[in-house]
Amino acid sequence: MIRKALTAILIISVLVSCASYTISDGYASIVVPENTGKPETRYRIIQEENKEKTQEAIENAKKEAEHRAAMKRNAEVNEYPEDISEITFPHIYTPLRTNATAENGINTFQILFLPLGEEEISDADISRILASTADLSPDFVVLTGSLANQVKGARTAGWDAVTLEGGTILHKPLLKSADAVKASFFITTTKDFDIAPVYLQAALPSSAEGISAWLDSINAESENNLKAVQDADMSMADRERIIALSSSEPITEDWIEFTPFAYRTPHSFAVSDYLSDSSYIDAYRRTHFTAEVDGGITRRNGSIYERMDSLWSASLLPESSVAFPVLGLTDTRGIFAVLATYIFP
Repeated sequence: MIRKALTAILIISVLVSCASYTISDGYASIVVPENTGKPETRYRIIQEENKEKTQEAIENAKKEAEHRAAMKRNAEVNEYPEDISEITFPHIYTPLRTNATAENGINTFQILFLPLGEEEISDADISRILASTADLSPDFVVLTGSLANQVKGARTAGWDAVTLEGGTILHKPLLKSADAVKASFFITTTKDFDIAPVYLQAALPSSAEGISAWLDSINAESENNLKAVQDADMSMADRERIIALSSSEPITEDWIEFTPFAYRTPHSFAVSDYLSDSSYIDAYRRTHFTAEVDGGITRRNGSIYERMDSLWSASLLPESSVAFPVLGLTDTRGIFAVLATYIFP
């Protein structure tokens, strides 16, 4: 009898508990899975991804066709004229007819930047400069300065080269195309990029007393100098591109409150501001500490030291960069070379 009574009580308890379980309780007990970070697999997403892959394949096929066409070009040496005023841009100089391209992957390449300045360089000095950098193995050498100095550098080096309005590019990788402002090169059969050298004549004061007048002269020429850099930027259609800049003004990021150079005070310079705002990366500053401890000097005159020569890239990653003295260049005209290595993802 007692057992039957306990059984009845238990049944009643279960029924009561079931009756009290409401819809709200049901909703509250539902646990929504957390976002796992896995990609969405809906058909629409798959279609979009396939479309992008197809477009990439089309673009790669186009570049491979352009690469084959460039490889078949039977370019003549095309010597520089004795009267360099007769040069038209671009002037393509091909004593070696190089056509090096690497296998596709995560590729790297190296650029040596040699600003030769405006003052005429001697045969002996250009030979010393090239001998001083002979232990390096860059893929490109960019020469800026007077046209006479560029031509002398290209002839003496004996590399294939293309001379543009803003400078001369010596190259080992295959030249894809060139116009007056920029040249395009194949790193692999499907990876190419643009280089635009820009040369703006620079004159440093020799002491801190001349800084104020120097800044005034920079401000007076700022609009013209900025336009030259903007024109170079706008001329490049490739997503991956580099501006090799011999500037007439310093770089804003170098002129900060505390540096070893007492004459510097915080100041903005239009050219470097434009490049930074346009998502270009300054190779030296990106791969070094701030100007407080690492100036990266490329020009010296008396007690004035500045970084006027720089490499700026878009969609290419600077891996390393160094500014260093070169015999025949630094000892004769106070100009340093720049070497940078880039990753082409």
